[in-house]
Amino acid sequence: MRRFVLLWLAVNIGRWLPARVTYAAGAAVGAVAWRVSRRIRATTRDHARHVLGPAAPQRTVDAVARACVRSNLYYYADFARFGTTEPEQVFDEFDSMIGIEHLFDAIDGERGVILVSAHLGGAEMLAQAAAPFGICLGIVTEPLSPPRLQAYVQQNRSARGVRFFPADRSGLRMSIGHLRAGGTLGLLVDRDVLGTAEPFPFFGERTRLPSGAVELARRTGAPMVAAWVPRTGPARYALHIEPVAMPPATGDRDADLESGMRAMVATLESGIRRWPGQWFPLAPVWGEDATPASSAAERPR
Repeated sequence: MRRFVLLWLAVNIGRWLPARVTYAAGAAVGAVAWRVSRRIRATTRDHARHVLGPAAPQRTVDAVARACVRSNLYYYADFARFGTTEPEQVFDEFDSMIGIEHLFDAIDGERGVILVSAHLGGAEMLAQAAAPFGICLGIVTEPLSPPRLQAYVQQNRSARGVRFFPADRSGLRMSIGHLRAGGTLGLLVDRDVLGTAEPFPFFGERTRLPSGAVELARRTGAPMVAAWVPRTGPARYALHIEPVAMPPATGDRDADLESGMRAMVATLESGIRRWPGQWFPLAPVWGEDATPASSAAERPR
């Protein structure tokens, strides 16, 4: 109930405030959280160290770790604004769009498109920005507890006409149907939120990463593209689209899954390395604590 109340307050107060005010509040709360929470410091430092590499100075690691916490709070500032932001305004908030032709080329193939990304920058803008482009977007989401919170988040997200599919068997069937109808399916693939994934190398250390996007691509023949929405300022963004170079299928299911995962994870690592301070998971990605239970209190996704 506390999570629902906090999110409700954020939306119903933050939606009427100027973006610079909500972002300033997010930065202040993030700074306090990083300083007072040993868990947050340890987690974000670990993430930053993995991304930057063992040779990175500790000062640089800490700066990136603090930026990651700010980015997490900026997510809530964005979420709070969406109820009052018209589609045309969403479009105007992008300073640049790079590689958008890759997405439209994939859509023109009429086999559906798998759009992958990470918890990075304005990840929620992937849903909000679809309408101005006329993209039929569906997004796979993890279940939230309590159900009242799930309903509230979906209500706010669905205002743009985006479809949402649960991360379960029924959602899998709906996702396949959506792709076969020529739709675009969005997934965040940097966390194993359900606890069902197999370990795979990620920034030099094996951890559980979801393979559903690759499995859907192999099963349906839909092309995969990656989308990044780094922030360029308060309520300002850039959009970067790049194709994922999925190797041709061989008919060997295990080998095809392995090669597809290598391609997807390489693209994922490349995007996170470009904007390390905007990669904002606050639950551990590596180690024994990297469990779905950890993610439950992290953010509404």
